[in-house]
This record gives sequence, C-alpha cells and structure tokens, in this order.
Amino acid sequence: MQQFFNSLYTNGIELFYDRKSPMYGLYKAEIFNTAGFYTLLTALALVVVFYYIFNHAVPALTHQGWYRPTHWLLVLLLVAGLGALLAYRVSIGAEAVRDPYMRYFIITNTLVAPLWFVLFSLILKWGSNHARRTPF
Repeated sequence: MQQFFNSLYTNGIELFYDRKSPMYGLYKAEIFNTAGFYTLLTALALVVVFYYIFNHAVPALTHQGWYRPTHWLLVLLLVAGLGALLAYRVSIGAEAVRDPYMRYFIITNTLVAPLWFVLFSLILKWGSNHARRTPF
C-alpha cells in the first residue's frame, strides 16, 4: 500500500510542482502513506454516513433524507476540506518544513480525497434505499 500512495502523491505533486523537496525522503517514508490511509478512511466513512445514515436511517425516522445533489456536493466538499486538513496535520506532525512541496502535497490530497469519495460512492450506492435519487 505504501508504494501505491508514494506513486499516487509523487505523480500528483509532479503535475503542479516539478522539484522535489529536501524532505522528500520523509514524505516518501511516512507522510504519503499516513495521509493517504487517513484520507481513504475518511472518504469511506463519509460515504457510509451519507448513504447509510443520511439516506437510510434518517428517512426511516423522519421521512426525509439527504439524497439531493446539493447534499452530495456538500459532503464532497467536506471530504475535500478534510483531505487538505489531514495532509497539513500529518505533514506538520511528521515535522516537515513548510515549503512549496508541502503546499502542493496539500493541494494534491485535496483533489485525491474527493476522488476516493466518488469511487466509494459508486461502490456503496447500491446498498442505499434511495440510490435512484442520489446524484451519483
């Protein structure tokens, strides 16, 4: 899994920034894997919350659910924001230097997090009672 996250973030950052940080070894050894794993789990958790709690449990109790496209987009934006926060906190926690490489890592993780959300939405949507009404 570490090789996957190393490749994902290295290639993602290279789309925006063509230089490697002097702390690239730290990113490769610790930060990419930790941030990638936490981002993956966060996206999965919010997909489960969106499809199974907001669209299954809440409508059973209140006869209203969160299945409109705007609700889905709000959760998608929440995932993106949490992806940025996770990348920043993991980087700072590993004592990485605040440099342009960190900035582009945060941007990359902000873009990767919604991709995980969309992928998990496609996978988990079929278990929702309101799958036909959800935007994705």
